[in-house]
Amino acid sequence: MIFAITIISVLAFASSNIFAKKTWQTILSVVFAAIFLVSLGLITANDHYHYGMKKVTETTTQTLTSTADSKGINMLLYQPLGNGTEKVYLYKTNESQKKPKTTGTDHVSNVVKKNQRKTQLRTDKTYWVYQNNTVKFWFGLSSKNHQLIKEKNTFDVQKNWTILSTNQAKKLAKLVQKNKTSMEARAKTFVQEKVAAAMMQDPTMDQSAQQKIIQQATADYQQQAMQKLIAEAIK
Repeated sequence: MIFAITIISVLAFASSNIFAKKTWQTILSVVFAAIFLVSLGLITANDHYHYGMKKVTETTTQTLTSTADSKGINMLLYQPLGNGTEKVYLYKTNESQKKPKTTGTDHVSNVVKKNQRKTQLRTDKTYWVYQNNTVKFWFGLSSKNHQLIKEKNTFDVQKNWTILSTNQAKKLAKLVQKNKTSMEARAKTFVQEKVAAAMMQDPTMDQSAQQKIIQQATADYQQQAMQKLIAEAIK
């Protein structure tokens, strides 16, 4: 509506000013000029200083699953930008998601909090919106409603999660493949030693108890071996 008034006032001013022969016509042209200037000022204030608008923040929370497809390890990956101070994070919110989503770069900040109770992504987006329907009626064509001001992504990750760059993740994958045979052999020896030690303490241990020890020992070795490879990958 404010655009319509601006256009009408400038046309009316031009017409009344051109054909003004009497005092009242001159006064009328001045009134139209004033209306034009005021409406133009309001459009400028709305466009540059967000006159008639307010800030609102919308918050969403999503559970995260491992970004990488590696079994037995949970990863959150990021891609460094420029000199590395700015990062784009790659994340998945469900197991069936084939390609990870990425965080934006414009007006976006990312924070990673480790050792949290849950692994999740909290996104806080702040927008400019119309203060009310009256403002929306007047400035509906002159401003961008729901214009993003800033976005903050907070990644809460549990203790067993690893944060790596995409290059580090690729290096880790190569290390895993390179050491696969030796890791399998060492895992077998590690598990056998754990079972033997448990049997010495309890010679009457049944098959079910032995199986639990095997599962736990396998998981322990995989975690230890993977941590060593991760340390090598991030060098």
